[in-house]
Amino acid sequence: MSNVTWTPPADLPPDDPLAEDRRRRANLLRTVARIVLVSAAVFLPACFVALFLVPNFPIWLAVLDALTILIMLVVLRRLAQDHFEQAAQLGIVSLSVVMFAAMVFANGTRGPLILLSPLLMLIAGAIGERRYAQPTIIAHIALYVLLTILEAVGVLTPYQIPAPALRWVWIAIFIMAAVLIVAINRQFIAYLGLSLFASRRREESLAELNLQVQTIAATERTAQAQTLLEARQLQEAVREYVAFLERIAAGDYGVVLDVDGLAERLALPQELVNLGKYLKTTVASLVTALNEAQSAQRMYLRQSWASLMEAGRVPRGFRYHAEAEETPDVEVAEDAWLPPMTRAVRSKEVVVEPDALAIPIASGTRAQLIGALGVRRVAQEAWSEDELAMVTTVADQLAQTLENLRLLDETTRRAAREQMAGEITGRIREAVEIEAVLQRALTELGRAFAAERGAAYLTLSEQEEGQL
Repeated sequence: MSNVTWTPPADLPPDDPLAEDRRRRANLLRTVARIVLVSAAVFLPACFVALFLVPNFPIWLAVLDALTILIMLVVLRRLAQDHFEQAAQLGIVSLSVVMFAAMVFANGTRGPLILLSPLLMLIAGAIGERRYAQPTIIAHIALYVLLTILEAVGVLTPYQIPAPALRWVWIAIFIMAAVLIVAINRQFIAYLGLSLFASRRREESLAELNLQVQTIAATERTAQAQTLLEARQLQEAVREYVAFLERIAAGDYGVVLDVDGLAERLALPQELVNLGKYLKTTVASLVTALNEAQSAQRMYLRQSWASLMEAGRVPRGFRYHAEAEETPDVEVAEDAWLPPMTRAVRSKEVVVEPDALAIPIASGTRAQLIGALGVRRVAQEAWSEDELAMVTTVADQLAQTLENLRLLDETTRRAAREQMAGEITGRIREAVEIEAVLQRALTELGRAFAAERGAAYLTLSEQEEGQL
């Protein structure tokens, strides 16, 4: 980075380098126009004096000097109106034309005005840059060659200023050229300082931009790392939650989801912890409701099967026996119970012994144990997988069939009760008096239940209950 220190002007537009460059060139043109204007204004009285004192002094020099004053005023006016391009074109072209025209009346191509040609070319380059510099250089060279040729062949004979006056003209032109060079130099130094300042600002902007890019890159890397971490946390949490639900679906209702331990081990965000707690609470509620439903179902099935068995509508035990020369037979036997069947009922699992096999029978999707199925044979070889599978399938089908038959029996009995209740209700409704309705109700209920005694009593007071 450069060590040059330069303080920009207060009116420097920091974010518009094109506007600043245009302002710089306009200031240079304004300075040149003022210098030329002052020089022409000073030279004009000298021209009028020379008209009276110098023999054959060309009046066109005074006319060109006055024209130069007028043109510079117009240039300054256009600059004040912010018409820089028009002012630049008018200033460069008019000064070049006036200079070469004055050269014809002031010692020709070897006169003092030749000093202004390089300055005009330099000013054209500084004001209009390349688009003005190249045409100005070409035009000046062409006009200089043309005037030189015309002087050499005698077509053009320039006016020769007397030696005493020529000395003062040289001094005036030299002073004017020096002032112009100083003005151009000041503009060049200002432009150089502006370039250095702009370069420093670009370096600072690039450094700041680089810092921003590094910060953004670091932020993106942090965000990516955080995203990957959250993705891994989510994956692990989902895996644990799914495993928990799979065990619940498999019937392991005693499993517990340790949300706090999981959160500490995986450093889970609060959202996933809340989700796990909500899942745990929801599953616990569902499991509780399911257990209550299963308990109610087991109670209902137990009461239903107990009612069916106690009613004596179906025998409880059956025995199968076969002898070598007799046809196998099945008989009703209340004591038809094999020892392995006891263990099968207690463990609710298949019991396999070398000579016996027992499997529990559960009704209502294994909600209520209703019995057992046992087989005994002479021990020859171990029970095969196919035999165990077959016995399990038979026990499942047997349990389903028994449950269907129980439902059919229950449905039949319910239908009979409803039919009987409908008949009794119908007979009661046939009576048209309260006394007859009560008598008919007692009669029909007594017949239906083969009751020994019955009673009906109307009362509005709990104290009269002892009279019943």
